[in-house]
Amino acid sequence: MTTLTDKELIKEIRERIGSLDVRDNIERRAYEIALASLEAEAVMFCISGQNVDSEEHVSTSKAVVDAWVEEWNQVDGSPGEPLYKTMPLYYHAALPAPVVPEEATPENVEMLSGYVSTYKLTDSERDIAAEIWNACRAAMLHGKGE
Repeated sequence: MTTLTDKELIKEIRERIGSLDVRDNIERRAYEIALASLEAEAVMFCISGQNVDSEEHVSTSKAVVDAWVEEWNQVDGSPGEPLYKTMPLYYHAALPAPVVPEEATPENVEMLSGYVSTYKLTDSERDIAAEIWNACRAAMLHGKGE
C-alpha cells in the first residue's frame, strides 16, 4: 500500500476536481470538502490529557503549548506513552442556514412559483399546485429538524 503525503493528496484532489464533468456535483463537493480539511491550519493549540482545564491552557502559539506539554509530562514522569499532548484547534465556518419558501395559498401560488403563462389556472389547479408546493415545503422543514 502506498502512503501519500498531504501535499500529494492535495495535488491529486485538485487534479480530480479539474477533470470532473460539470454534472458531477456530488463528487466535486466531496473532493472540495476533503481538500478544505487537508488545507486547514490550526488557529489555536491546547493541552490534551487527564485533568486538564483546556480553557486555561490554550495559546495561538504551538511552541508555547509544546513547552507546557513537555513540562507536564516531565512532572508526571509516568513511563510509556506521555499523558499530555498538544492538540490543534481548527476554525470551521458555520454551515449556511437552509432556506424554506413561504407557505402557498391558492391565491399566491402562481406568484410564488414564478409561473408565467397565457393559460390561466382554474381554482382546482391552484388548489392542487398549492398543495404540492406545501408538501415540498413541509419536506424541507422536516429535513431541517422542525
